Amino acid sequence: MSDYRIEKIRRHLVVVLTDGSRIAGEVFLRPVSRFRSSPEEPLELLNDTEEPFFALHSGDRTLIVAKCNVARVELPVPDEDDSNLAAIGVPVEVALTNGGTCTGSIFLETRADRPRLMDFLNAYSLRFLPVIDARQMVLVNKDTIAHVREVA
Repeated sequence: MSDYRIEKIRRHLVVVLTDGSRIAGEVFLRPVSRFRSSPEEPLELLNDTEEPFFALHSGDRTLIVAKCNVARVELPVPDEDDSNLAAIGVPVEVALTNGGTCTGSIFLETRADRPRLMDFLNAYSLRFLPVIDARQMVLVNKDTIAHVREVA
């Protein structure tokens, strides 16, 4: 056995595959993100286009999961996040192709000349879109979205 180990942080989440099956487990994240000085987040892991698979430890086994077959990922909002985040985003209901829905807020990174939700969604180039409420974050695979509507 090799003495070479890569330090990782474990983060609990639930993966929902496109066939509807749910797998609770832990993903392995880098202690320092490639994009900032804090630890890697599950959204970064899932949106990494260079690696189409990720490891998910569930029970006594480790699965290698294809990102393209993940419909959504559910995880708690980290403690350090402001619990009022959902109040300042755009509240939405996301209808999924499998008939399910998720609600929460999408935080728009908009340009002044294109401030609409539709503009944001059309310009969003990553695979997984975060939808956040006070309890959890749902990372939705854009390929599984049937439609999105703003809610009051």
